[in-house]
Amino acid sequence: MKCLILIDEIQIGEATSEVIDEYLEAIGGIFSPSLAYKNFQHLIQDQCVQKGISNINDFNYKLKTADGEVLIPNGGIGITDMNGINEIYVETAGLNFIQIEKFK
Repeated sequence: MKCLILIDEIQIGEATSEVIDEYLEAIGGIFSPSLAYKNFQHLIQDQCVQKGISNINDFNYKLKTADGEVLIPNGGIGITDMNGINEIYVETAGLNFIQIEKFK
């Protein structure tokens, strides 16, 4: 399922996410950045270098599904964007059962 990725109310990109671990209620997918992402990219990359991922403790990340539901998973939302690697990945954990079913 396609999701918009936001920091606060700023859309920074989108991802087509799928279930990556049903028991952890986790989804993930390749992130396609928007132009607004460039305003955050260097900070996100620095966080990835420091701790392997930029997560909800760094920015107020939100996922918005195609049907308009805003997801704020209990386990958080993270973006992995390492300088020099062209693929950016977004992942979450701790969705509820009804939410995870939408991604199957």
